[in-house]
Amino acid sequence: MTVMRFVFLVALMVVVLPPVDVSAQWALGDTLTVIQKPLQNVPAIVLPQGELEIKCEADPGTTGWQASLERGDFNIPLSIQAAQYNPQTLWWTLTAAVPAVPVFDLYDLRVAANGIAEDLARQAVKVQSEFPADFYFVHVTDTHLPTYLYYYQSGADADSSNTISLRHITQDVNIINPAFVLLTGDLINEGELEDFLGKRYYSRAQRQLREFSVPLYLTAGNHDIGGWEDTPPPAGTARRDWWRFFGWRRLDDPPPGAPYYTQDYSFDYGPVHFVGLESYDNYDYWRWDIYGYESFTSPQMSWLQADLAATDRETKVLFHHHDFDDELNLSALGLDMSISGHTHSDANDYSHPYDIKTDNAGGTNRPFRLIRFSGGQLSAEPTLEAGYDGETLTTTYQPANDGTNDLVRVIINNGHNQSFENGLLKVLMPAGSAGFSLAGGTLTQVDDTGELAICYIAVDIPASSSHVVTIKVDNAAPTDDGLPSSSRLFGAHPNPFNPRTEISFELDQPTDGCLTVFDLKGRQVAVLVDTHLEAGFHTYAWQGTDHDGNPLPSGVYFAGLRTPGYSETRKLTLVR
Repeated sequence: MTVMRFVFLVALMVVVLPPVDVSAQWALGDTLTVIQKPLQNVPAIVLPQGELEIKCEADPGTTGWQASLERGDFNIPLSIQAAQYNPQTLWWTLTAAVPAVPVFDLYDLRVAANGIAEDLARQAVKVQSEFPADFYFVHVTDTHLPTYLYYYQSGADADSSNTISLRHITQDVNIINPAFVLLTGDLINEGELEDFLGKRYYSRAQRQLREFSVPLYLTAGNHDIGGWEDTPPPAGTARRDWWRFFGWRRLDDPPPGAPYYTQDYSFDYGPVHFVGLESYDNYDYWRWDIYGYESFTSPQMSWLQADLAATDRETKVLFHHHDFDDELNLSALGLDMSISGHTHSDANDYSHPYDIKTDNAGGTNRPFRLIRFSGGQLSAEPTLEAGYDGETLTTTYQPANDGTNDLVRVIINNGHNQSFENGLLKVLMPAGSAGFSLAGGTLTQVDDTGELAICYIAVDIPASSSHVVTIKVDNAAPTDDGLPSSSRLFGAHPNPFNPRTEISFELDQPTDGCLTVFDLKGRQVAVLVDTHLEAGFHTYAWQGTDHDGNPLPSGVYFAGLRTPGYSETRKLTLVR
């Protein structure tokens, strides 16, 4: 019997009246219906001109499949290349071509078909320009949302201290801008408190995870799916609720082609293969013949071995909550690193294969860990602390970051003793600006698909120091005297226009480039250039026509410039 379980059972000996039903306070979250992968917690990271594989649950006779990527009101239809139902797995597999996108970032995924309701998976797809050879990611574990207090304890309804802890960590992570986050379980403190007393723990946690602006991969822990003895919800409630929100319903009665009762998955990022395993402590003894008491099932271990044997990646990383029963032999499995939590303490194993544990995110120091892959090698940095007041890594905007100012100064105060070479700022600027000048960072793309221009600024943030980034609107006409210091897309002139406008841009080096025009629904309506381009200043005219030379109606359109590693858009207004 684990210490946590013993403490919990002792506490239950105290006779406590249940709290008042608070169901009216919390709305039901997004339960899984059609889309099964990618999801908010099992996202896909893809490149333009690549393929996106979508797993769906629907009747075998379903027809008319459609899919799209969405960011707010901006919609990019996907071309479905294939749709196949597998009676052995009970899932459809849709293969969609990844189009050129106006902005490299996270997108929601929408799927529809004849006879079924549309389904939306939020923050399920990240479109980026490349998989870098060197990158870093973040490990977070044991968030125990929203509180360490159990439902029967005084103050449990009002306490949200762990929600605040995770929010401080999220704010740091979004500035540090890792390739992704691995969250290894105990996401919530009591896995049975979704419907019971209207606590909506799963719903609330799911919404909070959307505050991350990078992809997030999640695995289950004992508090999420273990269940508790002698509590009102029936045995199996915690695990069934996990399936409702994070996947998958078929695990209740697995089909022959997917015979596993646990949620396990893997993904590749560049040269590294990552495997996420469900781990548990079966407190309520639910389906003892299947799960036993703790850790991993035999079929689960067989799946792990087969998955690792099938990958062609040289570097292999396992992430999971905890090996309760010492079943994992990292060397025998051919793993390079294991990442886990549960113990609420750090463990730094500096010998290969690395066995890394990170302290609980719900602690008052708000810990998380940065792990680097550089030169073909993995290294786990010492655990970072967002700090009790969340003031370790901050950004101050002068004036406010609200899109009304032509000049914004951003002061980054980094209290961490680590540098972050892939840092990212998103600064709001007035829409329709011809261009921007920067100091202290590099403008990588501009999202001009909304009411304001969102400038993505890459920043190499030095350790234990302050760094200043200044961005200002630059409406001066560009010149071709020498090569520019960075690539950028200028506004169209005239704009609004009828029927002709000229779109200018400059490139800091020779590269393959594509200048296209999108409509408000994200549909590509015209390609102005798609070829290898020389460095310097370029101008291309658009007559307000589509691919076939047909006049387009009045309205708002977007010019998008894309090169490897760079993407920027500008709003155009056609007036007939």
